[in-house]
Amino acid sequence: MNKTAKIIFVIIVVVVITFLGYTFGVKKNNIFPPAPKLPTTITFQETGGGCGNIVVYKINSTDTAGISVSASKGKLNLSTTDKTFEVGKTDGLEVKIHVGKKIRQLYCNDVLHPHPDQPEPKKLIAKSGQAIISISKVDESQPVWNRNYTATVTLKDIHFTEENGNDSDITIGELIFKDIAVGWLPG
Repeated sequence: MNKTAKIIFVIIVVVVITFLGYTFGVKKNNIFPPAPKLPTTITFQETGGGCGNIVVYKINSTDTAGISVSASKGKLNLSTTDKTFEVGKTDGLEVKIHVGKKIRQLYCNDVLHPHPDQPEPKKLIAKSGQAIISISKVDESQPVWNRNYTATVTLKDIHFTEENGNDSDITIGELIFKDIAVGWLPG
């Protein structure tokens, strides 16, 4: 066999082995779990949680989707008076939805417990809408790590895109995070 024929033979063998490995290994045995699929609607629980300066969140009842609002108290000059911000256009404000498994562990937790067979959650990023935010009075006499206070956030007409920029069918008409404890740090 000449050199060209040997190279062609090796390439054909590699292609056949790759095809058989994919067909019988990945597809049949699901070696790589599929990425989470995006739902068309999500219902979040009434109660939520929070921490930091500020992060508020809610998850759905099956712990497969969560929504969070991260707002910089200082940058946004938050106070006891409601302030309205444009989502997707305000520095210091982010609204995201995560879809996957065990989503609760993503929020206000200093230790993550990722499972090696669990794919990364999908992330949706809010691109438009409004966030109305107020906080309770903060006791400035306390050490910075112990200044517990509450935040109330109302989201209105929030439209999301996928992390890769594709439009998403998910929108939030109105969602309220009422008097969520924040100001504390996980850990």
